Amino acid sequence: MKLNLNTRMRLLKRQFDRFLSRKISNRLIVSYMSLGVLPLVIVSLVLISLTQDTLQTYIYEKNRETALRASNEILLFIREPLTILQTATLTRDAIGMDAIEQINLVNRLKEGYPIFRKVFILNDSGQVNATTRFGEENLNFRDDPFFLDGIRGKEYFSDVYFTQSRFPLMSIAEPIERFGQIVGVIVAEIELRSIWALVDNIPVGDTGFVFLLSREGRVIAHKNKDKVFEKEDYSRFDFFSSLKTEKELTTAYQLGEDTHVLVYESVPELNWGVVVQQSHREAFALATQMQKRVLYLTALTILIAAIIGLLGVQRFTKPLLTLVKGVREYGEGNLQHKIEMQTRDELAELAQEFNSMAKSLHKNQIRLRRMERLAALSRFASLVSHEIRNPLNAMNINMQILKKTIHKPDVAPERKTKYLDIISSEITRMNELVTNFLIIARPPELNMIRINIHELLEEVLLLHEAQATEKNIRIERSLTTDNPCGMLDYNQLKQVLHNIIVNAFDAMPDGGKLSVRTTIIEPGKSNKNNRHFVKMEFHDSGEGIPEEILQEVFEFYYTTKRAGSGLGLAIAKQIVQGHQGDVYIESKIGEGTAVIIDLPIDQTTPALNEN
Repeated sequence: MKLNLNTRMRLLKRQFDRFLSRKISNRLIVSYMSLGVLPLVIVSLVLISLTQDTLQTYIYEKNRETALRASNEILLFIREPLTILQTATLTRDAIGMDAIEQINLVNRLKEGYPIFRKVFILNDSGQVNATTRFGEENLNFRDDPFFLDGIRGKEYFSDVYFTQSRFPLMSIAEPIERFGQIVGVIVAEIELRSIWALVDNIPVGDTGFVFLLSREGRVIAHKNKDKVFEKEDYSRFDFFSSLKTEKELTTAYQLGEDTHVLVYESVPELNWGVVVQQSHREAFALATQMQKRVLYLTALTILIAAIIGLLGVQRFTKPLLTLVKGVREYGEGNLQHKIEMQTRDELAELAQEFNSMAKSLHKNQIRLRRMERLAALSRFASLVSHEIRNPLNAMNINMQILKKTIHKPDVAPERKTKYLDIISSEITRMNELVTNFLIIARPPELNMIRINIHELLEEVLLLHEAQATEKNIRIERSLTTDNPCGMLDYNQLKQVLHNIIVNAFDAMPDGGKLSVRTTIIEPGKSNKNNRHFVKMEFHDSGEGIPEEILQEVFEFYYTTKRAGSGLGLAIAKQIVQGHQGDVYIESKIGEGTAVIIDLPIDQTTPALNEN
């Protein structure tokens, strides 16, 4: 009889398993049937809640008051140095933007208020006018957030950071106004150890404590300083998502084996949050004792519901977890992974479809890689042939000229030597072109020497004079009388000028005019930098470039020429920017194209009159 019963139980379990394994809906039915015990549970919960709500309201209000008081104290602590800075911005020392007076001002602030660790003043360009930190007098913070907010007339509060000795710091900033205009920003670095002491000394029962979170959910102040130094992230908890939309929040959450009551209060302006955490066991000890008697009455029902619910959830979630794990493998690039399912329901069919998809993607991935390699080889061959053709043509033209003039006694030897020098220079440039292909993705390494830009320009124009004559192109020069000289890379700038002139010639297949002009840009005019610049303009009389293409002409591999490589202007821009200059194009259809280069130079000196 016993054996027969065991057999029946096994058969029943097998049928039950088969029923559950066929469809997700079957498992949902079992789960929903288990909810039949909910009425009894609801009655029990109502009785429990009557007690819990009253105590919970009291505990939450008490902890919320603690959080609000801490929030106000923290805000007052932060507002104090900010108020000092605001007052300082109203003084004549700050508004006058006189460096000496501002140095005295920041030193008085640092000496008079120990909370300031460093104070400095920036002008409207982000340059340091005055600072209490030696060695920072010439720094520029125009891209730093405290300057960007301050110059827009906003107060600034940075995130908390730490010194090497693990002291907490933050930066604050206030704009300096003069006649309604922002003329500078005063910035201070303040110590936050007092906030640590404030947070650590707030009592919350026997097990509770207060800690402070940043706007991203990272710990700023905590009784466990390891959490502060490691910047423990609380944004992973479910409750933190509510902090972005609510000024205050009261909830409970699980941490390890213990449940904690949590009360959150925001710190205005700073977007910080004061969190009061207390053990649920301590907070609701009295309520727990009152609830035990009610719980004993419903314990058996809850236990049955928990067992049935657990079985249903496990059977429902296990294949889902397997499916999610498999999809995650695919997402990480492991397309050879195969999702194995023990069930035969819709999820198993979905897993099979995912396996088929991954297999197909793997085949396509192999095919795509093969095509990319072939395309890369083709592109590289095109690039090499295009870039080397130009110096070869130049060498051929100059050798033909040299061949015609080498035996003519009326041609000066220096002229013949010049053609040989040009040929040698082009050979060197071809070698550099090949090197550029190998380092195309890296910024150019500059070999700076002092160069007269006009001499370099004349040399490149002389190189192309024969080709210009052949193509019926007239070159007109309008060069400044000054001598623009600077520390530049001779060979790389020569390549830039060569590419621009070749492009101009290509834009005038039926002949035309290339105007070459240089001007000096002095500081304080249209030049925002405190340096002298030379502006070189190459204006051709071609058809011009459509506006929609202008945005892409400096991109690598972009070209409108059938035999072009798309590297000339891209490399030119890379080289010019490496010299801290700029290159841009102005063009109109039917009026031609102007390529403009701005390069930094030394202070210019007028050229001598050669009369």
